[in-house]
Amino acid sequence: MRRQLAAGMAAFVLLTGFSVAEEPARKLDELETVLVVGEQPGPGLWRVSKGDHEMWVLASYSPLPRDMTWRSKGVEARIAESQEVLYPPSIDIGTDIGLLRGLTLIPAALKAGKIPEGQTLKDVLSPETYGKWLVLREKYIGKDDVEKWRPAIALEQLRSAAFRKGNLQGGRVGAVVDRAAKKNKVRVHRLPTIKRTVKVEDPRGMLKGVRKLDLPDVECFTRSIDKVESDIERVKVLANAWSRGDVDKLRSLHRNLQLKDALRENCTYALMVGFNQGESTDAAHARKMLADMEWHLEQALVQAQLDWIAAAQAALAKNRTTFSVLTVADVFRPDGSIEKLRALGYTVEEPRQSD
Repeated sequence: MRRQLAAGMAAFVLLTGFSVAEEPARKLDELETVLVVGEQPGPGLWRVSKGDHEMWVLASYSPLPRDMTWRSKGVEARIAESQEVLYPPSIDIGTDIGLLRGLTLIPAALKAGKIPEGQTLKDVLSPETYGKWLVLREKYIGKDDVEKWRPAIALEQLRSAAFRKGNLQGGRVGAVVDRAAKKNKVRVHRLPTIKRTVKVEDPRGMLKGVRKLDLPDVECFTRSIDKVESDIERVKVLANAWSRGDVDKLRSLHRNLQLKDALRENCTYALMVGFNQGESTDAAHARKMLADMEWHLEQALVQAQLDWIAAAQAALAKNRTTFSVLTVADVFRPDGSIEKLRALGYTVEEPRQSD
């Protein structure tokens, strides 16, 4: 029942947003990557300075190996000597549906999330693709009723189950930083969440329209089923690189990050686009909703960076020492926040490669 509700909520994503992978999946040379265990150094810190004022920046990554112990004494020492810990803003792209109204739409979303006319994945996928799906379903999900869900939603169920079994755990970096700040009574400055709201016209009508939709996500499913395990391997490679402080590896894996490309790799996106291509009023509503979401996401990402840069400049002017946390992706992007500060005249020193 819990998995059925999760799938229903995945269908509801058609109206309330979509998941964005951190980076497009790509094939890796190394498969069956073994996660590092024991004590590991983590990445070094970036130093941004002007005059005798400095900011130490930690490139945060999640998830990390569950059995790894992060040797974080260097980070804790930098926090202890700081006057402020600065976090960037989070981004919340929502809709005007509201919680109560959204709950009433879940039954319709459950129906919209299933393959039309009572068919199953075996009926709509090629024998070769279905064979691959069956092997992975048995490996990661087991015996569960996911066969009736549209390919995009079934694939997300599979990916979620596979990552849960990957011995990876999220949320560890922030917990260490927060604990060190509290212990040393350093002020934590969390920039306000950037909230954007998208208007949804007749969500119930859109869900009914989706129920009549064919299967525009079959091609994406066929293309993506081979990437499920390589995606897990890539996350493990990144987690290991972060754990070992392998800055060169982290940089190479993030060099060509493009958010829009990552979005278009998502099969739920393909399902939404397929619905948008119809000529009904509901399809027109869906087209506008998707365009609005993409626009708001782009604007929110720009605003988040501007807010952090403004706060970082203020902290560098005010504090002798500041500590900040940015995502690995942001740190390594050519147009990321660190590079923006460099362009503004601040001195940026990268960490040395860990042994």
